[in-house]
Amino acid sequence: METENTKHPSFGQVSFSRTTGGHTKFYGSELDQDHYITLEIKNSEIQRELTQDRYYTTGVPLIKVRMSSGQFAELITSLNVGGGVCCTIERFDGMKVEELPEQESRKEFVHRKFEDRMKMFANSIRENKKKAQEIVKKKTLSKEDIHNLTHQLEWLTSEVENNIPFFAKCFQETMDEVVFEAKTEVENAIQHKITMLGLNALHEENRLLGGAS
Repeated sequence: METENTKHPSFGQVSFSRTTGGHTKFYGSELDQDHYITLEIKNSEIQRELTQDRYYTTGVPLIKVRMSSGQFAELITSLNVGGGVCCTIERFDGMKVEELPEQESRKEFVHRKFEDRMKMFANSIRENKKKAQEIVKKKTLSKEDIHNLTHQLEWLTSEVENNIPFFAKCFQETMDEVVFEAKTEVENAIQHKITMLGLNALHEENRLLGGAS
């Protein structure tokens, strides 16, 4: 008779957990991960007793998302940043969300765009070559002919000096970002392992001290 249970739609509990195993893909990440962070939000109910309150989760998670270690670190160190950090939604409103679709990596995307640009570049050169050949066959060149030839040369120069190096720069920056993300994930994994080994050592030391007393 001294215990009462109360439920309300606004009652909730939130938890973080570390998951290990498998090669899991993440939205907003170039790398598959075998260890990551999971966030869950569940409904809650309160059990009130004379001496204390107890809180219990109820039902399946209303919201469940997973984050790579790097995404989680960015989340907790980037408060008040607009837009937030990418995460992969697994459950929403209690319902399981469709699996993350296959996506080409940024490296593959930049490489594909560069190939498309080179094909367009080659086709444009062939077309401009034909036009130039027709123009130079003339005994005399009009102002329009000279303008067209000049325009073709300027376009070719701009493509070689500006656009092609820009694609190369984008590709290099993409590779640098992938390497940085990989280093961050490795460092996080090592730090987690060190922390766990340290905690285990402390537990063992406390056990030994307790036994000695």
